[in-house]
Amino acid sequence: MQALLSFIRGAGLCMIAVGLAFSHSLISIGVGLLGVYGLLRFYIGEKEWGSRSVWLMSAVFICLYVLQAISWFYTADKSQWWVEMRVKLPFVFLLPAAVWVWWDASFSMRKVVHGFFHLALMGVGMATLWRFMLDPAWALEEIYRGRYVPMVGGISHIYYAGLVGMGLFFLWQLPLWGGRVLKAAIGLVYLIILHGLALRTGLAALYGTALVLVILWAIQRPRRWLWAAAIIGIGVVGLNFLICKLPPLRQRWENMRVDLKHYKPGIDITHTSLTRRLAAIEASWRVFRKNPWLGVGIADNQQAVAAEIPNLPYRWEKQFYILPHNQFIEYGIGLGLIGLGVFVLFWIVAFRERLGWGWIGWLVYWLILLQAEAFLERQVGVTAFLWGSGVLWVELKRRCCSFGA
Repeated sequence: MQALLSFIRGAGLCMIAVGLAFSHSLISIGVGLLGVYGLLRFYIGEKEWGSRSVWLMSAVFICLYVLQAISWFYTADKSQWWVEMRVKLPFVFLLPAAVWVWWDASFSMRKVVHGFFHLALMGVGMATLWRFMLDPAWALEEIYRGRYVPMVGGISHIYYAGLVGMGLFFLWQLPLWGGRVLKAAIGLVYLIILHGLALRTGLAALYGTALVLVILWAIQRPRRWLWAAAIIGIGVVGLNFLICKLPPLRQRWENMRVDLKHYKPGIDITHTSLTRRLAAIEASWRVFRKNPWLGVGIADNQQAVAAEIPNLPYRWEKQFYILPHNQFIEYGIGLGLIGLGVFVLFWIVAFRERLGWGWIGWLVYWLILLQAEAFLERQVGVTAFLWGSGVLWVELKRRCCSFGA
């Protein structure tokens, strides 16, 4: 039995680590293996969850899954409901399974999995950046017209950007062969990819997290405010320099300025990006006010928001209607105040964990990401968040106290 558990553990971890960057199939198999591992571990009598906080954080996602199951009774789009239930099935088990698996994994296995994660992530990023460098004119035209970066492997550029930030956290918290020099080199590659491809979501989340951490660091002692102001000033100057010198980043900045100019009544916003999101938030607020407690059923979010968009004072072609790309808003309109309150409970419990700056930074990073994209509505986002949170929780827990504390 122990040999079987070891195989399932190693295979599941490696498949998730590699699959996150480009393969939904590998993710599905890996998540399934982690679920099987948890069931087998429970079957042989090892029922320890890790700690009360892991149980509470996991219970939040189980409750969200139950609320979504209940929404079947008032959801109009039953087929989409089934899709949502399938995508979010990991809510039921993935966080505790990741904690169990990573705690049981040997030091060498954790190094191997961590290494595979970075190899896959850097491979996709560097291949895409190289493709852009070979034909810069085509790359800029793609960004200008499509408002997205066509990543090698097919992953969404927004989800890839989120994974890069995840990789930067892992880099300094998880074991890896090669020491600090190799970690610094990998971190530099990630920064080059983020800036070279002008991945706005990743850059905003990364710099936003750094800003929040600097402010929190300064709040602890008044004398740190001068240092904090200097750090923030250097960051602003550096970002302005990069926008001026990097064509993709400059193009992204110009697109955002143009978008904001279009955010006026009577103007066509069909081919904008940021403006459509702002308008979608307006429509979402109208939907929320009509169904404040239970929502419309998260499978009906798209239809509900699309029904309100024609009532807004903007011109917008129907085939380009979008949701606001915000996880909190999606829970608010889909599951109402009850679902949104349950989701907020996760953050309250998580922030109460005393695991140092690494854990605080991780949570702040994801809070910012979830304002720019509904990551938990897609397989990659669900897996990255739950698996990543479990893995990081274990590594930080090892340093401060025992597993069952």
